[in-house]
Amino acid sequence: MEYYIFLGLIIGILIFLTNFIYEKWGRKIEKLNKKLGTQLIDNGFLDFADSFNLDELRSKLINSFNIYEEENHRIVQIDAEELAEFGFDFFLPKLQKILAKRNFDLNVRTAEDYENSNDIFINDEKIKLYTKEEMEKDTFWDSGARNFFKKVNELMLIEGIKEKFYLLYDDNDLAVLLLTEKQYRVIKHRYFDKENEQPYLP
Repeated sequence: MEYYIFLGLIIGILIFLTNFIYEKWGRKIEKLNKKLGTQLIDNGFLDFADSFNLDELRSKLINSFNIYEEENHRIVQIDAEELAEFGFDFFLPKLQKILAKRNFDLNVRTAEDYENSNDIFINDEKIKLYTKEEMEKDTFWDSGARNFFKKVNELMLIEGIKEKFYLLYDDNDLAVLLLTEKQYRVIKHRYFDKENEQPYLP
């Protein structure tokens, strides 16, 4: 009988400690979200957001650090497989939409011999999306995305745009975020303990 009383007491203490730690951690995350969400706003994260939805987007940033709303005009779902297979229509319209807000025109087309050369044109500048060696090594999904957005970043820099495309996730989940250096640093700080949630340069 005493054994079960003791066991129940131990379980009760463990439950109390677990709830205490969870609540304390939750309050810490809420405080971090508010601090870093406010920093993002102060650093222009919502400058190109839809004005009719601005209050809601601001609230989501501060309360839950939600940086993934399309209405922010910073994030686009890409899918590395679609890109590597020259399926640009899957994501190009959304890329063009957010870049148009920065007065930047993006045009992408395949070369006539793209099936053999893997060449494409980005704003009339020819690049190799990936090599045959990368296809053989099965790394062409990754290299294709990196080469594509590295070139777009170079072209934007020439036009004086201070933002860059950062990749987020990979493979079929690949997305991109259009960020300034300061915005990138804030997001990286927020996900210091979750490397897979951190954007990275192509």
